Amino acid sequence: MPSTLRRSRRRELTLTRSFTNAICDKIHPDHRFLAEIRDHRLLLTGFPNVRSRSQIDSMCNAGSPPALISRPPMVFSLHRNPNHIIPSHPIHRLPLELLIHVFVLGSFDDAMFPVLVSHVCHPWRTIALQTHTLWRRIVLTQHSDLTMWQERLRRARSCTLDVVLASHPSSSMPHDIDVVALQMHMVAPHLARTRSIDVHLDEYTPYLWNITLGPLCSTCYHWGVSPGSRDPNYTSSKLAPRLESLSLRYPRNDDTKEFTLFDGLSPCLSRLTVEGVRLTWLPGLFGSLKCLDYTHHGFTSGRAMVDEILSMLQVSYQLRELRLCFASKMMEAEILCVGGRPAVEEVVTLPFLETLSLRVKGTDVKVPTELVSIISRMSLPMLKKLNLCDSLLAIHSPWNHDTVQFAGLPTFFDIVYQQARQSPMTDISVEGRWVDVPLLVGFGRSFPSLRTIKINGTTRVVWFNDEMLVPTTCV
Repeated sequence: MPSTLRRSRRRELTLTRSFTNAICDKIHPDHRFLAEIRDHRLLLTGFPNVRSRSQIDSMCNAGSPPALISRPPMVFSLHRNPNHIIPSHPIHRLPLELLIHVFVLGSFDDAMFPVLVSHVCHPWRTIALQTHTLWRRIVLTQHSDLTMWQERLRRARSCTLDVVLASHPSSSMPHDIDVVALQMHMVAPHLARTRSIDVHLDEYTPYLWNITLGPLCSTCYHWGVSPGSRDPNYTSSKLAPRLESLSLRYPRNDDTKEFTLFDGLSPCLSRLTVEGVRLTWLPGLFGSLKCLDYTHHGFTSGRAMVDEILSMLQVSYQLRELRLCFASKMMEAEILCVGGRPAVEEVVTLPFLETLSLRVKGTDVKVPTELVSIISRMSLPMLKKLNLCDSLLAIHSPWNHDTVQFAGLPTFFDIVYQQARQSPMTDISVEGRWVDVPLLVGFGRSFPSLRTIKINGTTRVVWFNDEMLVPTTCV
């Protein structure tokens, strides 16, 4: 049966111009390239040895091809204007590296910025698609479109990733654990090339923390094997070998069990923020930390809390910056720990610590006894900056000098001096209930290297004379 799609007459073979140009490109690519320059007066900015249009014209008139590659680079295709009558926009004359740097900086502030610049014009879209680092930031909220983020993961190719899982800023709706499970299932196969992870959840949902941290603890998510089975070629260092920064914040968490992340090994992890979660503090995971921002979860108190924090500091002895925050949330039920904490030495030495920040959340009338106990068992030989922060300062005016002071401040400052008396202290910052001017004057006189004191946001430069500490307002 004859086909109904058969042509009524056969088309004659003609030699089209596009076919002729394609043959010329294969035979004489350089001649074709020079002819295109002469005809359309293209603006070349991508070649290192072609600096002006006059030099291009001289090469074309001489008939000698430039000592370059036969095909124009990506910059040439981006900056050429097919209509030589319409001038090119001046922004296309910017160096490609500078334009890429601007795009990457914009992606830090707005996760949708790469999509925005890729829809401006064809040259910018080509640049955006070829810049893999522009797509490395993955931000997941309650309303995220997983199809779009999967495409962005594909565009990032093999570069490292920055993963953010947070509550939407304009939504008070709690997270759905099924949606979070799908989001973490999408991210889990890419943990091996993840550079940073930031998890910040505000609203409470039962079992939300367990669903979120499950892929960060179990190896079956990474390798795609069934639970209970192990890959014979698996090694723990393959789970998160390139992770540098980790932030886990869930203030309303009520899950009291400890989580062992990445099978206890992350060799490149240097920055950690923890709030509302209990972690198993292992040397292979947190032994190389340089910056620690720790808010106590509140599941323990008293001696158990002091031993827990000191054992953490004993493992992370390479810290350069330490921030400790004590909240007023305490659990009434007893917390049962499996195994128990390692023995803590009488004094924990932090030989590299330069910045110590202490913050108290709540309406306590005195310095927490646990904080005093922790400071009394720390040795700080290299401490340079001491920051005493107050969460109530955001409620009251920083210029209100009638704020009620903490009880027991003399004892606290005496303990700090005993533990850091040999340190080169240069800067002190005090806020809210920590402020006691006479005590600060006496405390500052104990450190000859002290340069500035900051009280409730006002910085003062200080120096010593034979009688007293003289403050002068910093200009």
